[in-house]
Amino acid sequence: MLIQPVCWHCQTPNPFTTEQEGLCQTCWQSLGLKASGLKGLEPLSWHAAGWYEGALRRMVLRLRITPDSTVLHILCRELRSALSQHALLIPIPSWKAKSRANHLPQLLCRSLQKPCVPVLERSRPTVGQHHLNRRQRLLNQQGSFQVVRERLSSTGLLETLSSNAAQVWLVDDIVTSGATVMAARDALQTAGIVTQGVICLARTRLSVTP
Repeated sequence: MLIQPVCWHCQTPNPFTTEQEGLCQTCWQSLGLKASGLKGLEPLSWHAAGWYEGALRRMVLRLRITPDSTVLHILCRELRSALSQHALLIPIPSWKAKSRANHLPQLLCRSLQKPCVPVLERSRPTVGQHHLNRRQRLLNQQGSFQVVRERLSSTGLLETLSSNAAQVWLVDDIVTSGATVMAARDALQTAGIVTQGVICLARTRLSVTP
């Protein structure tokens, strides 16, 4: 029997193009996804599936509460193509308590299908940043990460991460002002690890954040 494929987002029967991979054209457009993804250089090099607005914003927030590996795999399609075969991924750890933590960065690493090296941890408490401006966010995140040295020394991972062959990327679900990823990058840099930038599901338009 032939089974009519359905769009995973709206569940309506619809054939897909290769680029859309599981999404009907209407949902592809409503989520604002681009065939080649989005990328930029400020405040550091970044790649995103789309802008953090509209339907994609609602999708990301829903995935935080109810993760779906199939949805993440589809959203990460273009992000996977942006990574080289030598890419190593470092997820951004959540600032919330374990029972309420955001696990999307770790799940994204799985969907990106590259080695994940969770060597970062929070070094001090921070507050939610929803109502903070850019300067306040930078101050809130400054010095908020540290590298877990035991995870590096026990496996010889530091040599791999520090080598010219390795391409180290931070991974987060949303990048807004960039304060969080910059603080994470600084902690890695202090440990001798150079990062290429950040991979994320959604990026806030630069003009939105003061």
